[in-house]
Order: sequence, then structure tokens, then C-alpha cells
Amino acid sequence: MTQPEVLIQVLGILKNRPEYSEVESDFHSKVPAVFCRDRSSGLICKVSAGNDVACLTTNHLAALAKLEPRLVPLVLAFRYWARLCHIDCQAEGGIPSYSFALMVIFFLQQRSDPVLPVYLGSWVGESQKYWILFNITDRKKNNY
Repeated sequence: MTQPEVLIQVLGILKNRPEYSEVESDFHSKVPAVFCRDRSSGLICKVSAGNDVACLTTNHLAALAKLEPRLVPLVLAFRYWARLCHIDCQAEGGIPSYSFALMVIFFLQQRSDPVLPVYLGSWVGESQKYWILFNITDRKKNNY
């Protein structure tokens, strides 16, 4: 299945789901995507296809969320605050939504008693071939 076919299928699925509103597509941008709004939180979701780095970082976020159940509510609260302050729309000069998750993760990693590990390594089962994507060149096994 090609990337455009995947996005067209995602568009159709999201339009038929009651949990989402304002389902739209932008197939002519640099990174074609489908956008929707989560009805319960009001947050905007963006779905793209064929981005291996995005998949890797999403898996990393999911692994961190499993380690610390407070992560997702903190990120959602931070994103909600950003929306109230009108600083969450990148197209209007705001901060990309992914950055709010990164800021919360960094905060939880930098506590005097860290809540999250700085690097998950083999905990998420990453392959060595992906290290180069993040310029990780000198890392000792299981050294977090």
C-alpha cells in the first residue's frame, strides 16, 4: 500500500469515528497528512505516513508513558494550557505540539530524583540501525 493510499484510508476511518471532529487532509504539503480534533480533549491530531523517525519517536514516547503513568496527563494538561495561551499552532508561529511532550519529558528526567530515565536503550528494543538517525555514535550498552 502506498503512502497516499494509507492516508486516504486513515481519512475515511477518522471521518467515521465519533471521537474525532474537523477531519481534514492536506495532501499537497511537504509532508502530506490527515488532521483531526479529539472531541474529548479538543486537541488536534496529525497523522502522516512513511516517516520512520516519527514512528521511532512515537514508540519511545509510548515506552516512557508505560514507565510513568503521569506522563500523558501532564503532556495533555501542558498542551491544553498552550492552546489557551494561543501558542500551540505552529502554522501561526507557535510551538509544535510535539515540543510540549519533549518539554514535559525533559522536566521529569531532570528532577533531583528523576522520574524518567534519560535514555531507554534496550528497554524499548531499538535496533542499532536506528542509532544513526539520532546521531548516537558512542553509547555503552545499558548505560542510562
